[in-house]
Amino acid sequence: MNEKSENRKALPKFTLSLLGSLLVGGVIGFAVGLSRAMGLDTAALAEGLSAALAAVTPWGIPVTSALTLGSCLVLYRSAAKKFAAWDGGDEDETSESIDTALSWVLLLSAVQLLFNLFFLSAFCIYWMDRDIRALALVGVFLLSCGFVVFAQQKAVDLTRRMNPEKRGSVYDTKFQKKWMDSCDESERRQVGQACCRAYMVSSRFCLGLWLALAILSMVFEVSILPTLVLLLVWGVMQVTYSLECIRLGKRN
Repeated sequence: MNEKSENRKALPKFTLSLLGSLLVGGVIGFAVGLSRAMGLDTAALAEGLSAALAAVTPWGIPVTSALTLGSCLVLYRSAAKKFAAWDGGDEDETSESIDTALSWVLLLSAVQLLFNLFFLSAFCIYWMDRDIRALALVGVFLLSCGFVVFAQQKAVDLTRRMNPEKRGSVYDTKFQKKWMDSCDESERRQVGQACCRAYMVSSRFCLGLWLALAILSMVFEVSILPTLVLLLVWGVMQVTYSLECIRLGKRN
């Protein structure tokens, strides 16, 4: 009885969401058709976007590295200064502020790694065959990646100094497993909640990105490859999550 009641409550909202999606899709389809009828030069638009990306590619890694890694340096120094004055209290507000600062260091360094990979890919597309001097960007890429790893190492080392029971080095290929094994039940529960949240957000993002690619394919000459890669990543995430739930269910 409860299952039927829950379904009846959720059905109207689901129906409205479906109708809203159909309405938005109809509006977008009409706009695409109208743009084609008006003779929108999508080839020129795509060429302009490519030219803009090619222009910013050589400066992408240096500029983003200065912003993100510079912020990491400021945050780490602030955390290290607070740690030096910390009295070691478990529930002290200082320890919480240190953990927050170090978490931001890890986040910004991870984002910078994504920037590095993106601009390196753009370099291979737009600059590889243009100028041999552009190969210097590869050196900038490696240098930035080195600073990313160093920032993460300093953050992890300071966390281990605050929590001596923690184990693992960022240079160890099994770092994540060792770090997880050294966490207590509360920390593992927090990691589990964060992973569940990341899974739900990623699933919605993949769905939205698939829709965006479907719409773009109506306007630009987009091959099936981006959609295939997206669905492959989405599928790996879905299958891994489901299989892990099955494995954990059997173990319990």
